[in-house]
Amino acid sequence: MPENHLTPLKAIRQKCLADCTFSQREEVKMCPAKDCPLHGMRHGKKGKGKSCLKTIRSKCLDCSGLQLKEVRNCEHKDCPLYIYRMGKNPNRHGIGGNGLMDTT
Repeated sequence: MPENHLTPLKAIRQKCLADCTFSQREEVKMCPAKDCPLHGMRHGKKGKGKSCLKTIRSKCLDCSGLQLKEVRNCEHKDCPLYIYRMGKNPNRHGIGGNGLMDTT
């Protein structure tokens, strides 16, 4: 599945595998970085607490030094979290009545 088609939860898992532990699944399991916003979802399973999108937004803010402008202008387009960095899921655009067309 291409990165731009990852669900937010799968993007979190991919980020943990690729960037944090160089694809070592055992390292993800034993991850000591409990202060990382992604820690609770590192196994690709949703836990209690924040939504996946809020968790990603928190990680992006953490990565950018808590600078909202830096998150918005992020240049790390190869990051699995990139498309979700603003706390929205672009794959759901138009779902839920937001993109209803005028039929008149």
